[in-house]
Amino acid sequence: MSKDLKDFYKKLSSFVFKEDGCRYKLAQLFLDQSPTNNNALYSLQSWDREYKGEVYPSLHRLYVEMEDLAEFEFANKYFDGYQHWLELKCCSWFKEPYAKMVAELNAKISGRSLKNMLSQLEDGTASQATLKYLADKDYIKAASVGRPSKSKKETKVEGNVYALDLSRIKNS
Repeated sequence: MSKDLKDFYKKLSSFVFKEDGCRYKLAQLFLDQSPTNNNALYSLQSWDREYKGEVYPSLHRLYVEMEDLAEFEFANKYFDGYQHWLELKCCSWFKEPYAKMVAELNAKISGRSLKNMLSQLEDGTASQATLKYLADKDYIKAASVGRPSKSKKETKVEGNVYALDLSRIKNS
């Protein structure tokens, strides 16, 4: 463990997560959000930041490295518990960085799963479900969900017009 990380964990162990003993510190935890920057613990960037000779570890990096899908262990290790983490996730300024962290973790886990499936395929130990998943390309997410775009609607309408014309021609 590097000296910077040792210093961080020492600071984390003595950090007071509540203001006046009642409200959780939220924006004050981040170098990017804290107006004073003296009591910040983390950076919201995807990399560790150095500011005035002190290293602020990236919460994004810590989240992805920990691979805690339930977020319980992560919250207890880096915050004042799960409730503190839930309050932070509700902050409007935190929603975008949080979404990026979750997306990267999901991509990391999906990539590892696909590698495992492919190695099972090469070894000849892949299950029927794995073979079907790979054959159907279920790992490729749908391009869009929800209401179809105007161009898709027009294409669908044009297709219906052609079908009507074709059926009219056949019937005559």
